[in-house]
Amino acid sequence: MPVTTDLPTAADSALTLYGSELRRLRTERGLTQDQLAVAISYSTTLIGMVENARRNPNPDFTHRCDDVLRTGGALNRLLPLIAREAYPSWFRPFVDMEAEALSIQEFEVQVVTGLLQTEDYARAILNSWPPRTAEDIERRLVARMERQQILHRDDPPLLSFVLDESVLRRPMCEPRLMAAQLAHLIAAAELPHVQLQVLPFDRAAKAPTDGSYVVLELPKKDRYIYVEGPGSGRLIPEQDLVDRFAQAFARAQCQALAVEDSIGLIARLKRDLYEHP
Repeated sequence: MPVTTDLPTAADSALTLYGSELRRLRTERGLTQDQLAVAISYSTTLIGMVENARRNPNPDFTHRCDDVLRTGGALNRLLPLIAREAYPSWFRPFVDMEAEALSIQEFEVQVVTGLLQTEDYARAILNSWPPRTAEDIERRLVARMERQQILHRDDPPLLSFVLDESVLRRPMCEPRLMAAQLAHLIAAAELPHVQLQVLPFDRAAKAPTDGSYVVLELPKKDRYIYVEGPGSGRLIPEQDLVDRFAQAFARAQCQALAVEDSIGLIARLKRDLYEHP
């Protein structure tokens, strides 16, 4: 049976804690909101909204506050907790496992995987369907960007991605933003722990392309499959299914272009579709 993913949560608790801590630290330093705003080059309105738990703080805002208020990184340590609360309850167990994984293999047939999305591309995805408030979009966006920190930590997982060519051709945002997204993919492919391949249309007939999924390998060698549908997601622990998905991923890798050729295709599509349409 799939792992249960509908877990209870105390809404906004970490965001409320962050806001109260920011207010306390600012007050201890003898700064008004206006003075802190000048020091960190953000607006007084934003500081007020963060202190009242009405806006998610982004990493840059947090780093500047930690620096000016000399907190020793206290606010930054709260960001993962805030990010977790922004995710739907059914998605949180996957994020927890993703953060612990030794290796992550992901096959994607629709959109760029969340770990490799630019902020503008992610915003376009979140602003598509279902309809969301501007505040909810911002909360989820900050959470998604925070989740990407696993790519740049000292001990990152081994990351393998196979993207169907349709992912690169599907214009989820305006051309210049799509061009930036494809450039971001090329840059990500240069990371030593990332293997990025593209499955071109002319090879898809011999590859399993019946849906997107993620294969996670955890420190104790436990493996899980994550699959997602509209408004829900499932972590699947049954090893016979895990083996089938892992074999499907290996098949997709075999049919996909080599990494260098994949980068070349991404660069060509970036130029032809989004820079010189």
